[in-house]
Amino acid sequence: MKEVVQIKAKSEKEAIDILKTQKSLPEEGYKFDAQVLVPGKSILGLFSTKNLYEVTYFEENKSEKKVMNLAKELLDMMNLDLDVEVVKANEHFVSINLYGPDNGIIIGKKGKTLNSFEYLLNSLIKGCKVEVDVEGFKEKRANTLRDLARKMAERVIKTNKTVKLNAMPPRERKIIHEIVSKYEELDTYSEGKDPKRYIVIKKKVR
Repeated sequence: MKEVVQIKAKSEKEAIDILKTQKSLPEEGYKFDAQVLVPGKSILGLFSTKNLYEVTYFEENKSEKKVMNLAKELLDMMNLDLDVEVVKANEHFVSINLYGPDNGIIIGKKGKTLNSFEYLLNSLIKGCKVEVDVEGFKEKRANTLRDLARKMAERVIKTNKTVKLNAMPPRERKIIHEIVSKYEELDTYSEGKDPKRYIVIKKKVR
């Protein structure tokens, strides 16, 4: 639960430090956001009054912290120059975004490296689903997959031949299933085991 307080201080850091003292908060386990409500005024150019800050604070989600720390650790081990930010989080789900100079490397060909990174995070963190994106890449990838699904569906209808797609993570397979399900004469199903599970598109048997 978020709480908001107003504090007079010379700087954002001082405002947060004052809040920690007032509320007897520990050094770790809480997140803070300080915004200036009323700027301090300069008096005769000699000194300034304090700014009035609105400080929002809330207890940090344990799953969020665990995912952040592990993601940063893995990126350091991969020697990648990327930052991590949390997009959405609760005790059982954390969505993070990666951004920085090495975006292309972590994405990899058709998002394969990104999918592997996400799969690794999920295998290392129990009781919490983790989703990883890189500056909107997944939405672009989703549009590409929708086009692919329509193209493959039309091919199956035209040739009467079954089509097997490359292995995809569950999220991407779901997109294919949703698009092909709009074709009444076609059927889709998945074969294999993750992370090598793939989709088969075929005509329904009449």
